[in-house]
Amino acid sequence: MVRMEMRVVLATLSVFIALGGIGLSIHGSLYYLDREIWAGVVAIAIGIAGCVTMLTLWPRDLPDGTRPPHPADDAASHKHHAHHLPSQF
Repeated sequence: MVRMEMRVVLATLSVFIALGGIGLSIHGSLYYLDREIWAGVVAIAIGIAGCVTMLTLWPRDLPDGTRPPHPADDAASHKHHAHHLPSQF
C-alpha cells in the first residue's frame, strides 16, 4: 500500500511539472523566447509521461497479485460462439 501512495505523490508532482511547463511555454510565446518555449514543451511531455506511468495499474498492484480475468477468456469457453462480422453500409 505504501508503494501505491508513493506513486500517487509522484503522479501529483508530474502534474505540477506539466503545469509549470505550460506556464513556461506561455511565457516564452509572449516574449518570443524559443528556448523557454521548447523547455516548456519538454517539461509538459515529461510531466504527462510521468503521470501516466505512475497511475497505470499493474497486475502486482492487485490484492492477490494475479491478473484480472479477461472477457475473451469467457467467450472462448462457450461451445457455440457466434462470430460477428462488421456491418457494411
